[in-house]
Amino acid sequence: MGREGNRPSVKRDQAEAINNVEYDSILGTKSIPSLYFRFALAGIMANLILGVVAVIDGHFVSYFSVLEVEGIGIGFTVMVITRMVGVLFGIGAGAVISLRLGKGKIEEGRSIMGQTLWFTLFFSILLAVIGLVYEKELMILFGASSESLSYAVEYSRLLWITLPITILAVVLSILTTIDEKPLLSMNSWLLAALVAGATEWVLVTKFDMGMMGSSWANTIAQSVPALLIFYFWFGKTKLKPKMKDIKIKLKKIGEVVWTGFASFSGQLMMFFAIIFMNNLLQEYGGGLHVAAFTIQNGYVTNLLALAALGGMTGLQPIISYNYGAGNYDRVRDAIKFGLIFTTAFFVITTAMLIIFADPIVTFFAGGDPELHQLGVWTTIIFNSLFTFNAISMLISGYYEAQERNWTATFINVSKMVLFAFPFMFIFPKFWGVDGIWYSFPAAEIPGVLIALYFIKKEFKYLNEMSANKEFKYLNEMTTKKLSL
Repeated sequence: MGREGNRPSVKRDQAEAINNVEYDSILGTKSIPSLYFRFALAGIMANLILGVVAVIDGHFVSYFSVLEVEGIGIGFTVMVITRMVGVLFGIGAGAVISLRLGKGKIEEGRSIMGQTLWFTLFFSILLAVIGLVYEKELMILFGASSESLSYAVEYSRLLWITLPITILAVVLSILTTIDEKPLLSMNSWLLAALVAGATEWVLVTKFDMGMMGSSWANTIAQSVPALLIFYFWFGKTKLKPKMKDIKIKLKKIGEVVWTGFASFSGQLMMFFAIIFMNNLLQEYGGGLHVAAFTIQNGYVTNLLALAALGGMTGLQPIISYNYGAGNYDRVRDAIKFGLIFTTAFFVITTAMLIIFADPIVTFFAGGDPELHQLGVWTTIIFNSLFTFNAISMLISGYYEAQERNWTATFINVSKMVLFAFPFMFIFPKFWGVDGIWYSFPAAEIPGVLIALYFIKKEFKYLNEMSANKEFKYLNEMTTKKLSL
């Protein structure tokens, strides 16, 4: 009778043993530099391709009126929401799934992926409906003036309608990288860029659709990677979603959301910063400064931010898998290599941006001398210390990859709440509208110092864990030899 009563638990143990098999992954075997260049560079390239679409779009937009550019800048905030929610679910699920795979829990990882996709779809549809119902109120909240409101609403409407698709595209591209297919993810964005560029050229130059041509191009650029769902349905992957995953377990989604909250909080803080910047620039400098911010937020700084995000998301599966597998020496080597590469990459990139600020802004200013002059100055000031931003983002992503969410969130939020937001309201009292532009680079200095403080402690911890693991291994080998 006792044996009969134990059968269910025995079956559960057998099922767990089947599911918790060793997961054959290159993330735990290949050299760290090789993995980094395969995953992180693919992530950077994928996002840079998306950024190039924005640059091409910016060139077309430059020939619109300043008022239209102002409206586009306000309406573009919807794209920030897309990235924000996509990062929440995509990075959160990616870290959770990779940790499961590192521990050999393949079926659990697959189930989490399926549930995440369904929940993302339901949540984003609800968000799109809210956006469409309150579109005017939201555009005013985002900083639209009475003159630019109609342009902002017109530009953003299509972005709201397609919001569920564009959010799923971000999530799927991240999960494709987690499934060790970074080049497939990158190629999906490349296809999106080609289709979007051709579409905008046709709609703006041939059909004279103006801002709506730009809106359609951005929608297509953000939507095409959603086709990656066919890879997960029909491709060779252990993460194939199933219809039964529509039965969502809120505990699992809660873990995904909490894990992705650090990156989401960074995007959320930037979302609020954009609203504050648009409103403050409108108050202190007028529409010309809002248009100049559109060049930074929509095109120049956006390109840098996309590259930093791509590098972080590319590094995370390496960190998550090896941390889950207990390979602490590989975790240490991965974050060290990532920091060195990130620093070198963005020092060179921002230096080139500053040197060539004049021709870069000419590409977006459309022959407006006032906008061009202001754009060159803001490009140099606003992006001068972006390397610090990229380093902070990478370190926050490192902690996020291990589900150490309080630390990751603190790194992201403290910079904005303790420094950037106060500076935005204090600096204009001394330097007028210029002070608003100074606030962000000034906040990067204490922000990166906080991040470096945490990662310095982390290197000490990883060294200790690696040494303990090696000692334990040697002790076990010695015991085996003595027993023989």
